[in-house]
Amino acid sequence: MRLRLCLIGSFLTLTLLSGCGTPGAPQLPSLQIALPVEDLTAARAGNQVELDWTIARKNTDRTLVKHNPSVRICRHAGTALMSACTVVAEVPPARPQPPSKQKGQQQPEAVRMHYADTLPPQLGQTDPAGFVTYAVEEMNAHGRSAGLSNQVAIPVAPTIGAPGRLSAAVSAEGVRISWIGPVPSSPPQGLTYLYQVERRLVGAPAYIGVGDVEPSARGSYLDKTFEWEKQYEYRITTLTLVHSQGLNATVGGESSKPVEVFTRDVYPPAQPVGLQAVFSSVGQKPFIDLTWAPNMESDLAGYNVFRHVEGGTPKKLNSQLVQVSSFRDENVEPGKKYFYFVIAVDLRGNESPHSSEASEAVPNKW
Repeated sequence: MRLRLCLIGSFLTLTLLSGCGTPGAPQLPSLQIALPVEDLTAARAGNQVELDWTIARKNTDRTLVKHNPSVRICRHAGTALMSACTVVAEVPPARPQPPSKQKGQQQPEAVRMHYADTLPPQLGQTDPAGFVTYAVEEMNAHGRSAGLSNQVAIPVAPTIGAPGRLSAAVSAEGVRISWIGPVPSSPPQGLTYLYQVERRLVGAPAYIGVGDVEPSARGSYLDKTFEWEKQYEYRITTLTLVHSQGLNATVGGESSKPVEVFTRDVYPPAQPVGLQAVFSSVGQKPFIDLTWAPNMESDLAGYNVFRHVEGGTPKKLNSQLVQVSSFRDENVEPGKKYFYFVIAVDLRGNESPHSSEASEAVPNKW
């Protein structure tokens, strides 16, 4: 009996030991097929289409991408979605980025990719209101992929030339941009041509559009949205607006050479108008109230109010600029007649012509 128990114990021990050493189910190696790109963007300027996207960081089996894939640039005519890549270019794999720790795990950094494609000119000549569709496809080392990226439609519309001569002149009304250039061609059906007047501070990274006008061989545009005492660059960029196949798009074309201008403010505000003077004393100390129409300049700082008696020298009544279009003169004497006028002042101290005078007499008794 003792021998039998020992044998059973030895059998159980061997069974348990052999169970601990049994390997799990083997895992298949990753095929290293990256997930399709989901953030492709495309923007056109002239005949160049700028494509940008992010390289996928994970494979279809949720493993991490070990080697950045090569990329096919896909383009076909029309707005219908591609089922397979029509290859127009290939981009070699991007250089690997060092991993970064996120939440305690090692993950590769996202890699942004860029490619500039040149549209063949004949596309815009054959179908001016047409489109092409772009996609990208990531390929692993064995030429396999998980499919195309999201797809983006881009118009193939032709663009027009920019004006060759540009000038800028500053006045009290604003900065007037004038141009001389080629006679613009008539747009094909489904297209509209425009000149976009653009401005930036000298040294600033980007222009902003300040207004759109119809193209012409000679013309001008008045910019009223600038700031005084600034150095600006102006230019004109041609635009083609596309209204076709239920889509609306804008294509930027050529830009003129910029012209610089300094917006020095030597222009006074407009003359104040509508000045009235009214005496009052009912139940209180006598005074003369002045009112006038407010000036509408955006850089108005305020007003100075002047008074004199007949034949006397005008004297300013306010110690600080009056911020509203009214003033109360409480320093009046019985039996005197007073004459008033108002001058508007801007932020740089430019003074307007004085308003027409208004007069009011103070009674001997009240």
